[in-house]
Amino acid sequence: MSRKVEALIGYLKHSFGVQSKYHIHSPFVFDFYSKVLQNGQSYPQYRVVNRLRRELETVSRFIKRKDLGLRVRDFPSDQRFVRVKDIARSSSVSRKKGELLFRLIRHYKPSAIMELGTSLGISAIYMGLAAPESTILTIEGCIDSAKIARENFEKSGLHNIRIITGNFDDKLSIAFDEMAVPDLVFIDGNQRKEPTLDYFGQILQHIHPGTVLIIDDIHSSGGMTEAWNTIRCHSRVKVTIDMYQMGIVFFKEELSKEDFILRY
Repeated sequence: MSRKVEALIGYLKHSFGVQSKYHIHSPFVFDFYSKVLQNGQSYPQYRVVNRLRRELETVSRFIKRKDLGLRVRDFPSDQRFVRVKDIARSSSVSRKKGELLFRLIRHYKPSAIMELGTSLGISAIYMGLAAPESTILTIEGCIDSAKIARENFEKSGLHNIRIITGNFDDKLSIAFDEMAVPDLVFIDGNQRKEPTLDYFGQILQHIHPGTVLIIDDIHSSGGMTEAWNTIRCHSRVKVTIDMYQMGIVFFKEELSKEDFILRY
């Protein structure tokens, strides 16, 4: 089955299962829905990221590509060099997702944030602007992308973000040596079933009940949908929120085990 067909099937299933605000009986999830998901406020920090994104989308310079997982399909398999502006348009976190990340972090106020997949640094900047007093540790497999991300952090006036460069499989344990108990983890790279479940297993060893886990592209393939279903059924998972392109996992012990499908 092709990637497009898998994505269509996933979208249709998601659409049929979407719950309105009148079906959200969990006060915890309704709080998320009203204060994070439906918060239409235009924060001034958005303009910082929008300016940077527009700038990156004009950069025709080529960098050497090293990409893992699903997003490697965004470029031809024999294309070893990619223009920065093409990465900014195709692989960086979208404005819609980035602003959701910003609002989510402003709401839950994590002080220790870990990200798997830096790319050009756009998502980390959204998070850093939302929580300037936090510590952010992000892992990126592409050396050239990581270099540009560091430059972007400087341009944005952020000094609370550190990049570890290398393969997630090799560097995740090193990241946990530095940040043993993260308050929020964002998986935004290597979107395949087996690696995602492996990262989830490692993350479980380091979470506390208040940790928030965000997984990007949960329905980008049949394998990712299977990974998402495995994660949401795990005994330590209490509440999941499926927004089709992104999934959020909560582990708070006082919550009832529930799964929500919300439109975003």
